Amino acid sequence: MAKVLMIDESRSGRTCVVALTGRIDSTNAEELMGRLKDLLSSGQNAVLVDLAGVVYLTSAAFRALLVASHEAERKAVGFALCNVAGQVRELFEMGGLLEAFTVHDSREEGLAKLA
Repeated sequence: MAKVLMIDESRSGRTCVVALTGRIDSTNAEELMGRLKDLLSSGQNAVLVDLAGVVYLTSAAFRALLVASHEAERKAVGFALCNVAGQVRELFEMGGLLEAFTVHDSREEGLAKLA
């Protein structure tokens, strides 16, 4: 299982898509939080975090995503997650965190809603 977190950014219209691949844990959650906060401070209209490639996440990952979500709300920037499925979705459900985020089933749906 890959311990490395890969963060790939792309643009679709006025939305920045952040595609994550690998594990998100205490070794890399600060890096993710910093990158998301930088994006939210850079004048983005919306940020969509695609979790399709995430194989596992810990409480440190949830904290990073929650901090980014609150920062987005404070800055009036659209922020959503997409492709929260399988074991990752189960972890969100166990933590009662699905309701804490705007979650879309697919990248396409997320982009349409954030446009």
